[in-house]
Amino acid sequence: METYIIGSILKEYRTRLNISQEDISFDLCAVSTLSRIEGGTQLPRRKLVEALFSRMGMVTPSSGIPMSRADFYRENLEYKINDMIARADFEIAGLLEEYKNCDKNMDVFERQFYTFYKTLSENVKTPDDKKAMENYVSALRLTVKNYDVKELPLARLLTRIEILILNNISRTLYSLGEEENAISIMEFLRSYFEKGIVSEEEKAKNYHVILFNLENWYGLSGNDKKSLEISEIAIDSCSKYGPSNLFPYHIFNKGCALVKLGRMEEGKKSLEHSFVIMEELKKCDDIASGKKWCKEKLGLNL
Repeated sequence: METYIIGSILKEYRTRLNISQEDISFDLCAVSTLSRIEGGTQLPRRKLVEALFSRMGMVTPSSGIPMSRADFYRENLEYKINDMIARADFEIAGLLEEYKNCDKNMDVFERQFYTFYKTLSENVKTPDDKKAMENYVSALRLTVKNYDVKELPLARLLTRIEILILNNISRTLYSLGEEENAISIMEFLRSYFEKGIVSEEEKAKNYHVILFNLENWYGLSGNDKKSLEISEIAIDSCSKYGPSNLFPYHIFNKGCALVKLGRMEEGKKSLEHSFVIMEELKKCDDIASGKKWCKEKLGLNL
């Protein structure tokens, strides 16, 4: 009988991280299926392996996974789509159509990828938050089956795409006026990034986005102490996880919170510091809009 090495690699890392089979396989596959995969008697699909490693905060090993021609093709398309989205290029409709049509059948993980990115790109072009919310929730329920928007996920571990979907659910809820629910989900994600199993690469990419949303939302709600607390955490984390494009905007939010809390001189210094960094980054439009906001909302001429 042929045995498959990828299962033993998966088991080695899982046991090293002290993760149970139940936690890692939750809503992804049956525990018995995972046992056969780890025992080398069952060949898993590419996306299932990717999901299992992702829940351990790891990138899937590049070897040991037999792939069909369609698997190779879709993997390449996923790389292109992710790269475009990272560059804020949402013209991915053609790539998604290729992704859908390169093979007659998509497994549950491929459907999740397709549904999420299709919804993301369509909602940027033609905003419809109610429709987007329905699609994001449907996409998440493919692997977190009992997810309820009014409750936090039951899954103890999350894949990269599950985190991305939750982030977009939170942002869409905020746009729909459900601020309290949106903040609750974003705080859950913040806690997950701080206490869960998330790769350093993912923290560098997405942790600051979560903190930035919370800074803004707390500030807009009038909770300036919380906005200040989150912005200071974000600024400190830049030294831990590496520089972020959002760094000057964290400093700007800190300055706004300080001014509104009556700490005028500290606040002005932070605001001016943020504009200096934005100038170095050639963010002239953001400087102009930031100074306008400070004049209108804070009564400051900077």
